[in-house]
Amino acid sequence: MKKAITRRFFFKKTSTAVIAGGAVVYGVAGVPLLKSKELLLRPPGALDEDTFLASCIKCGQCLQVCPPQVIDLAGISQGLGIGTPFIVPQQGACILCKGLPCVLACPTGALDHQISEGKEAAMGLAVLSKPETCLARKGENDILYELSRTTFETRLQALAETLTKLVPRLTFDEKKTISAELGLGNLELSGIPRIVAEMTPELFAWLKKYVAETEQTKTACRICLQTCPISSEQPIVFQAEKEANPESSKLNSVEKMRPVVQRTCVGCGVCEEKCPTTPPSITIVSRKKWQPQALKVKVQA
Repeated sequence: MKKAITRRFFFKKTSTAVIAGGAVVYGVAGVPLLKSKELLLRPPGALDEDTFLASCIKCGQCLQVCPPQVIDLAGISQGLGIGTPFIVPQQGACILCKGLPCVLACPTGALDHQISEGKEAAMGLAVLSKPETCLARKGENDILYELSRTTFETRLQALAETLTKLVPRLTFDEKKTISAELGLGNLELSGIPRIVAEMTPELFAWLKKYVAETEQTKTACRICLQTCPISSEQPIVFQAEKEANPESSKLNSVEKMRPVVQRTCVGCGVCEEKCPTTPPSITIVSRKKWQPQALKVKVQA
């Protein structure tokens, strides 16, 4: 079912006509003044920015068919780009849906009809914008990081999200131990709402302590690759970090790794949305093209 036209959508469409009318009044010389300098993250397959702006008719069809509903329409600050579709990863990233319905729905080809797979999206490029806070570089496990910042009072949402990521990583015996402690038959994703609802301060303290002893904590954060919709394309690999003090690394059982973005990254934004740090250590630069690194080192997937 297509999304109903909302009041916000109506006003954005109306404002588009106002901006276009302004371009006519001011003439060709005034058009650059109406063009935003900010490059928004466009849906998959968007043509180069100038061609996209000329081709997009602001119909909103891509927004209406978007399964996760992460596409929004630009406001008046975007000048001639008002009413055009864009995505804000931290509010909801593109998950590169099978068949790319947004592309199929575009009536003008502003979203290139020649692409049909997520790996062809070419939206932008992920960049390690805050390497100093990256958990992989610090040798920190993302589950422990999140649990350390989760209090019993805030458990309803934060704990549910953390457990959703944790459960698939646990061994059979670890699941069995947690199930027994929490009084569950089996520890599965479907049981997480019940776990959160019945959690007590005592069980919460036990859970945090036990998780710190699980096998998955021996690996630093890899969430950017683990949650990537095209992870099989290896859009990110991890390079061993060089320690300033080699002796200190011997004391840390978790190897420090740097995430390195590869040519196969399409800039969907899922890594930015899922990055545990605030603000995200990895972000998307719209329209950015991949460039090879000069230095080659041994990598791990």
